[in-house]
Amino acid sequence: FTCNPKWQEVTRELLPHQSAVDRPDLTARVFHMKLRELLKDLCEKHCLGKVAAFVYVIEFQKCGLPHAHILLILSQDLKLHSVKDYDAIVSAEIPDPDVHPLTYETV
Repeated sequence: FTCNPKWQEVTRELLPHQSAVDRPDLTARVFHMKLRELLKDLCEKHCLGKVAAFVYVIEFQKCGLPHAHILLILSQDLKLHSVKDYDAIVSAEIPDPDVHPLTYETV
């Protein structure tokens, strides 16, 4: 989970000519607020299934923006066991070469 310097909660509090990296206090607070909501969705609302345990670590990028690595351990009865199970919740798309040619070429 990565802090987005263009989140509305960050950009509306910046003074003219400031960027998100100029306000690490602001970005850290907004990031922490959104991280708590994500963890609530995952652990209390069971968006991916019932969570038996979790751990996370927060790191800061070179530009000063925080990001979190989250490990979820799902309850035994809800664990994913096959490729089909994973495909049901994880997906990736190849960019359209006409709309995003540079991204398509990169992929």
